[in-house]
Amino acid sequence: MRSLGRPVLILVPAVVIPAVVCTLVTWWFLPEWWQLSAFFWYSIPGNSFVPLPHEPAVIYAGAIYHPALVAIVGGLATTVASTVDHITFTRAFHLKSLAPIKETRVSRFAVRLFSWQPWWTVFIFAVTPIPFYPIRVIAPMANYSRTGYVSAVLAGRVPRYYLLALGGVWARNLTGL
Repeated sequence: MRSLGRPVLILVPAVVIPAVVCTLVTWWFLPEWWQLSAFFWYSIPGNSFVPLPHEPAVIYAGAIYHPALVAIVGGLATTVASTVDHITFTRAFHLKSLAPIKETRVSRFAVRLFSWQPWWTVFIFAVTPIPFYPIRVIAPMANYSRTGYVSAVLAGRVPRYYLLALGGVWARNLTGL
């Protein structure tokens, strides 16, 4: 039986350590940007299976920072979250105890639909308000490449974040803050 641990145990420190260093540098030298670094850390679990209300955080960040900056920071966090999700679910479906899930009728049907246009399917689910959770499971179940998955998520989420951040600008201007 294969374990989930090794790739995630390698990836997490490789991403978290530089991110923590960047956060500390930001807090020390650019203290007015502390909320942007908090948004980054909030966005990682918010883009994964932790049920955090992510859209309000993007709108709030857009009310404080330039929408393009919010979109870029959100995109970086999305890259981390989607990479960890893909590795974790890919490895999980290789476990002997979870492998039969791939053989259910519903799973085979979902994979067949997904495999028709996988990149565009991920992109559409990432850019629209359609719930994204099923794609997090179906893409690794379909053995879709990590690069394709992460690139489609990123391509869909960054414009979405930009538009949501513009909503923060609009709210700020509307309230006169």
